[in-house]
Amino acid sequence: MTQDEILVLDFGGQYTQLIAKSVRKSHVFSEILPFDTNLDDIVTRSPKGIILSGGPESVYEENAPLVDPNLFNLGIPVLGICYGMQLTNHLLEGGTLYGDSVDKEYGETDVSLDSNHPLFSNLDSKIRGWMSHGDSVDLENLAEGFRQIAMTTYHVAGIANDEKRIYGVQFHPEVTHTEKGLQIISNFVHNICGCSSEWTMENYIEQSKEYIRETVGNNDVLCFVSGGVDSTYVASLLAQTDIPGKKYFVYIDALMRKGESEEVIKALTQAGVENLIVKYAEDRFIDAVKGMSDPEDKRKAIGNLFGTLMQEVCEEQGIDSKKTFLAQGTLYTDLIESGKGVGKKAANIKSHHNVGCKFIEDLREEGRIVEPNRLIFKDEIREAARAIGLPLNISERQPYPGPGLGIRIVDSLPNWVNKEFYRTNDRVKEIASEFGLEGYVLPVKTVGVQGDNRTYTYLALLRGGRYWNKIREAAQRIPKEIHKINRIVYDIGNDQIDQKYLDNFIQTQVTRETIDQLKEIDYVGREVIYSHGFTPNIAQTIFVLSGADVYDTNKRMAVLRAVTTDDFMTVSPVSPIDPERMSWECLDEIGHKLKQDYNVGAFVIDVTDKPPATTCWE
Repeated sequence: MTQDEILVLDFGGQYTQLIAKSVRKSHVFSEILPFDTNLDDIVTRSPKGIILSGGPESVYEENAPLVDPNLFNLGIPVLGICYGMQLTNHLLEGGTLYGDSVDKEYGETDVSLDSNHPLFSNLDSKIRGWMSHGDSVDLENLAEGFRQIAMTTYHVAGIANDEKRIYGVQFHPEVTHTEKGLQIISNFVHNICGCSSEWTMENYIEQSKEYIRETVGNNDVLCFVSGGVDSTYVASLLAQTDIPGKKYFVYIDALMRKGESEEVIKALTQAGVENLIVKYAEDRFIDAVKGMSDPEDKRKAIGNLFGTLMQEVCEEQGIDSKKTFLAQGTLYTDLIESGKGVGKKAANIKSHHNVGCKFIEDLREEGRIVEPNRLIFKDEIREAARAIGLPLNISERQPYPGPGLGIRIVDSLPNWVNKEFYRTNDRVKEIASEFGLEGYVLPVKTVGVQGDNRTYTYLALLRGGRYWNKIREAAQRIPKEIHKINRIVYDIGNDQIDQKYLDNFIQTQVTRETIDQLKEIDYVGREVIYSHGFTPNIAQTIFVLSGADVYDTNKRMAVLRAVTTDDFMTVSPVSPIDPERMSWECLDEIGHKLKQDYNVGAFVIDVTDKPPATTCWE
């Protein structure tokens, strides 16, 4: 018997695969297809329902991705999400609000629901929904037959044509930060589309093994492993999959944290990886990014060096790279952020070392890349790792990106202080004051993701009383109203800031000095967090070294980015009033140690969601 299927049409959204994952969590098979898939091909598959994803573009743009309007006449239930809702309303001759004058919505937003509607069955009349959009459906110009079934303070958040079973939501039910979002997906899949529950992770693991066998054939496989759960799962899966060719496992020691390589080698041994080849190359990575400040330049240089080292390993081991396949732990998250998702419209948020370097892309063009994780996310990888027998110290390991410390050393440049900077600074001060806080813009830029597009904009700093809810409200409002800000930090210190902080810049590029300093900052900070018992309840702990010298100490600023998430497509900062994850006492202890012993002038915490900020700063 064939299993029920929900098709997701991809318009380049950052969360497209999360939609498919949410459907799978409802135990229904789901597959993603490009938005321009032929309508006859869709009909042939007999899907029980269709979901239209979000995307980075406006329905009014000249080359906006569209679907055949006859999709809505097939009699198949349709759910549009974000751009998908706007597109549905637009193609059915409704109106859209767009342009700089329209209020944008990013991050957690209160949404009022018609809880009597089948799409919102078993939900309260108000939830916290996750938003990431610039355009909005025009309440005064809904398509014929549609009514509003959800609202925010600013905009329509849900529409329905019950007669044709066509629905739309502006928020993202597929992300974990939307309250009971999975219930909304389940309501659509089960209650509206009538699907049964048949899909399991065990099915996916067997499909992955078959994918490896079909892709590799009789050839050898080279597997690069980092010790993280993604690549270690692939190595273990590869080890459990019978293929005729040889298997090679390689670990490259790049810009790792203090003690990291020793931990990685031990973890891989525990996972049963035999005959591990280790290549030490930290100094070469430092040289590769010498003099660079731009995050994309650094990521690409690091990725290209990884490719060079992969070729060197092949030569040293006598491996014929022309007849060998490369297996790696690439998640769909990596593909999405690198603009390499299913469809053609995804924006490049940041380059990943395992997506985009010439060596890997050449292999991809030749069809010699093996990526069993390419359709799933971090929480699904952890589930799969446990299912194939990997120990908890591997399956639950916090992620550490391939570019390592190289993308955690962030420069501060004087040419960023200009008229735009001062205008932004005045507006930040104004909004912060409404929450009883001080606000400043720092001469630092970081990478963000807003409306499914990459941004590279200013960092704002908040100071004042430790009222966490006020801090979070200010941190959420500022990037919604000031589009030149994508990240907010909070200063846990109480020293006075003089206006001349704008004159204080310390060049902060990747050098032996900054790498060694950040290694110590990261090691000490993580040790303190571990001593307070918070480590198991934090999804990722990141320490950043920045060139902002806010107190005129001639010392750099250290930042803690500690987050909660399931899949890393959305994240939230850990709360210092959450007794399971963080405390002000722990933060004070970190700040005191770093300032006293590690040449740090200021210690701040990142209080931004993703979106509008990315998890890592660069």
